[in-house]
Amino acid sequence: MIHHTALALALCVVGQAQAQGLSSENAAQAPREEHAIRSLAVTSATEPDAIRFLDQATFGPRRANGVSPLPIDSVELVMGVGVSQAITEQLAAPRSVFDGTTATVDLGSQFFYNAVMGKDQLRQRVTFALSQILVVSESVIRDNTTTPELEPKLALADYLNLLSANAFGNYRTLLDAVTRNPAMGTYLNMANNLAFDWAGRPMPLNENYARELLQLFTLGLEKLNEDGTPVLDANGVPIPAYTEAQVQAFARAFSGWTYASAAGCPTKGHNNAISYAQPMMACDVNHDSSAQTLLRGAVTTAGASATVHLQQALDNIFADPNLPPFISKQLIQHLVTSNPSPAYVRRVVAVFKNNGSGVRGDLGAVVRAILEDPEARGDQAPAQLEATYGRLRSPVLFITSLVRGLNGTLDATGSKNPGGRLNTYSRTLGQDVPRPPSVFSYYSPKTPLPGGNGLVGPEFGVLDTATAAARANFVYDLVYSNLSSAGIVIDFTTLPVNPNDLVAWLGRYWIHGEMSSDLSAALLQAMNDPRAGSSTRKQQLAIYLTSLSPEFQIQR
Repeated sequence: MIHHTALALALCVVGQAQAQGLSSENAAQAPREEHAIRSLAVTSATEPDAIRFLDQATFGPRRANGVSPLPIDSVELVMGVGVSQAITEQLAAPRSVFDGTTATVDLGSQFFYNAVMGKDQLRQRVTFALSQILVVSESVIRDNTTTPELEPKLALADYLNLLSANAFGNYRTLLDAVTRNPAMGTYLNMANNLAFDWAGRPMPLNENYARELLQLFTLGLEKLNEDGTPVLDANGVPIPAYTEAQVQAFARAFSGWTYASAAGCPTKGHNNAISYAQPMMACDVNHDSSAQTLLRGAVTTAGASATVHLQQALDNIFADPNLPPFISKQLIQHLVTSNPSPAYVRRVVAVFKNNGSGVRGDLGAVVRAILEDPEARGDQAPAQLEATYGRLRSPVLFITSLVRGLNGTLDATGSKNPGGRLNTYSRTLGQDVPRPPSVFSYYSPKTPLPGGNGLVGPEFGVLDTATAAARANFVYDLVYSNLSSAGIVIDFTTLPVNPNDLVAWLGRYWIHGEMSSDLSAALLQAMNDPRAGSSTRKQQLAIYLTSLSPEFQIQR
């Protein structure tokens, strides 16, 4: 019976999300006014705002529960020091890393362990966001059975560590590292893209990396205003951000790179064997050194090396006016809300263009601007944006928020693999880490919101009847089954026993003070039913119903 109830409640996410703040029939017409930017120089934060901040900056709010000193990812610490200082502490937190050796568990397992237990929560959230923008998938990396290592794990561990190391660095530096990374070289054919055959005859170049770099990693398809809205021509039609000829020019500028080898570059028309131990190397013998016309009429230096041409090409892209709004808006979508107002995007873009010290592309400053913005902060969602504010929790965040919200811990001792178990659940929900199904990641940032009247709901791209049921089944297993044998330990002892107190607790910590009277009444009715069972069963029922409600599934 409870599984049928779960399915019905989970399916309500699609139908009721509109009524819970992500959209409405007239949402696209909702007024979007500028808010007075309140000072963040305060030394404390209210509890609702601290919880909202941790929803945006971590893999789920967690209470300290008496632990001293206060963990930097706890509600109590954010309340004590304020959002600005909490960001500062997160920026400085020691970095979690991925281990690609054969003896370690799957990368998805490592990801979920770090997401639940790691202290560098903000870095991990930004890394996860970047991995869905600058996409590489482990599923396309082949294992070489003649070598002892597992190439898919080795390649993706290095790539994820690259994203993590640069999560608060400069986007230009990140672009350079991503372009020369061998996992990306394999995924989008940047590696061994030869301009000539062995006899020196020109060869048609693979345009995959050049195309996806422009379309998905930097500029997007359409020219954008600084507020993220499309630039339109005289007929109201969006203007392309680049041309097919420019894609081909970038492909030629990027030619001649191959996998690193102690033997150096191969001869003309030949490749080095696949290797993921080091960044790719430039080989001028296989590079088209002719001048190429790039964006905005810029021309590369005729006769220059593959290294020089790569830097000129990346500089040209990085300086393009489309890059700040294209990347800034997606980061806002991943952290805060799916439909940020143009004013919100514009404010963050200004920081992307200049961090206050004349530096363009400072991701640390951009992330701070996103999280400190008035549309992200405050005890309640901005009133002027109620109809459009929020985002559906992705499968990963739905899982981790529940585990962390229940004071959960992951015990990886012995043969236990709790991270792997969580990733198995996430796979059934539509998000298998780190194996996005395509270069467009798990879902497109432009996925239309069902019934959203022009709004987008990216995470709805993986929500259907099957994955909605899978959400319900995960909650059932987490709440009603004993997963401690798998190393997933949750703690009901910190929850109130009295039904009224428990509903108040859930509204306070899970929905940051905004639980509707309808949900509150439904929870009390269910717990006070004579069939509800023991106090523990009532706690389980309340957690189960709350987690499947749109009010929890929509992060606001």
